Amino acid sequence: MSTDALLPVMALLIPIISVTVSLGALIVWIVVWYRRRKLEIDCRHKERMAAIEKGLELPPESLPQPEQMAPRSRYLLRGLIWLGVGLAITFGVHERFGTQTGSFGWIAVAVGAAYLIYYFVEERRAAVPKREAPASGSDQTPE
Repeated sequence: MSTDALLPVMALLIPIISVTVSLGALIVWIVVWYRRRKLEIDCRHKERMAAIEKGLELPPESLPQPEQMAPRSRYLLRGLIWLGVGLAITFGVHERFGTQTGSFGWIAVAVGAAYLIYYFVEERRAAVPKREAPASGSDQTPE
């Protein structure tokens, strides 16, 4: 078989294989995460049951929470991602196709800019110390 006959077949296989591998990887990740989480819960249960049998005092149960970014830094990350994707769509599509289709990228740029504005406003608000209000009935005036 010549390479010319294989070219259309390969062109069809590329998206099929990429979608199949991507979904397969996602399914494997979900299964591994679930099994690890179930093992952690089972181990914690066995440990607590052993402590009860020995008559030890149990600490309050708290489920371990995944480490998360600070809320403000999440907005910075989201803003930069939206801004970058929006600029890539806007200028990338315009350069590639030379049409106005890339104008839709400005929506993502606006969302990214809104996230960044919110991040900087919250940063300033967190940096400003709060003044205490005088007690009611007090003759003091704020300085």
